[in-house]
Amino acid sequence: MTGFLSDFRKVHSQSLAFAAALPLVAAIPLIGELVQHVVEMNIGMYSGIEGAQAAETNAQRMNFGFAKVLTLCLPAYFLIRWLHSGGDRAFATRAEKPAVALFILIMGLNALFAFLGLFVFASGPVAIGFFVFGLVFMPLIVRFLVAAPLGTFISPLQSIRTMLPHAVHAILFPICAMLPLMVVHYALGMGAVFVPGELVKWGILVVDGFVTAWLALVMICAQYVIAARPAPIMAMQATPAP
Repeated sequence: MTGFLSDFRKVHSQSLAFAAALPLVAAIPLIGELVQHVVEMNIGMYSGIEGAQAAETNAQRMNFGFAKVLTLCLPAYFLIRWLHSGGDRAFATRAEKPAVALFILIMGLNALFAFLGLFVFASGPVAIGFFVFGLVFMPLIVRFLVAAPLGTFISPLQSIRTMLPHAVHAILFPICAMLPLMVVHYALGMGAVFVPGELVKWGILVVDGFVTAWLALVMICAQYVIAARPAPIMAMQATPAP
């Protein structure tokens, strides 16, 4: 339990430290969230309960939501490298061919999951089933996900074999780590629906943008923690320039 609480504190403190070290990277999810809020305000999502219900399946909101999901994942390249190097900004921001190529593969996988979740398995029991599948599957392949920005390939099958004995912790820890910020995120979203005045609504939504950006960083930090728990992940050494 002590280790769990220590890791919990670590992912929140390290995510904030990263935001201070590389604020422009940390702002990527913030921009994505604020752009989506602009769209949601334009379609009347925060005008009241009826507006919120009508906006749930709005095509424009869904399309921008898909793009926003990708902005939540983009900082992973830099944050994982920053965590792995103990806060080395130069290493975190260095574009290395194997690492970039593998990270593009990871972004493609994230895009596929986001597309399926938003546009294919979007409602009914199949949506619940897909959500549960992602909840279990992603922590099991987390070593594949985390190793990519380090330029190291760990196959999904290798990751699953390594993570299976730690599956309960791998599934529950990211949920627990993100839960406080998730509660705040949803509370702010609901609050923006009910408060009067566009200026007040925007004030709440801007705060929500920062909460969402922090949440994205906490999620990535939690992935790194659970991936490295069974065994260290080695970064591929960059080839020196001639």
